[in-house]
Amino acid sequence: MKLFLYLIILCSSVVYAQDTVTIHHKRYTTTFDRVLLYPVKVYWVDSAENICTAKAPGHVKRTNDFKADPLLAGVTELREDYKQGSDRYDRGHNMDAADNACDVDQMHECFYYSNMTPQTKHLNEQTWKALEEYTRKLALSARRVEVWCGSYGSTEKIGRVTAPAFCWKILRYQGKVEAYLMPNTADVNLHPYYYYKSTVAEIRAGSKLALGEIKR
Repeated sequence: MKLFLYLIILCSSVVYAQDTVTIHHKRYTTTFDRVLLYPVKVYWVDSAENICTAKAPGHVKRTNDFKADPLLAGVTELREDYKQGSDRYDRGHNMDAADNACDVDQMHECFYYSNMTPQTKHLNEQTWKALEEYTRKLALSARRVEVWCGSYGSTEKIGRVTAPAFCWKILRYQGKVEAYLMPNTADVNLHPYYYYKSTVAEIRAGSKLALGEIKR
């Protein structure tokens, strides 16, 4: 009986650990902080097969249907909180919408608030966006890219949601690893995305995440 219960917990789509909860969706896994109310780590795989450009057959348009994650509904009903900071912050995707343009269900899932971080407008719409576009190009050329991203720290509160101080992304492909660490500031766009190249060690130190699945 104990083994049976253990297996049920192990296979669950929602796993709790102190202040965070890990939720498995169709294309991505998010580890969401229930105190800060943003994801500290999101993981997915980009591949050439799931990159659909606007002219590709079956391309799914961006839905913009931001909503609570049904697997963490009470905690992630954050629409009104984000409205309070809408003059300064966007609802920034971790796993971006364009990575889900081949499947309508995946597109809807990526708009859960468990996949959102308050990002300054210049970060979300310029510097972070450029890194997202680079990642998709890399997926097309390398065929497969593992992606980890998240945020840490705090600058201010937007309703109940904490705006992080830094947003990070790690890419692993063909035996190579690239890491990026960007300040969540209004002037982040003064430099191109590659200016913010970092190391896994620096991200580990700042985020306090083990990131044991990334060996360097």
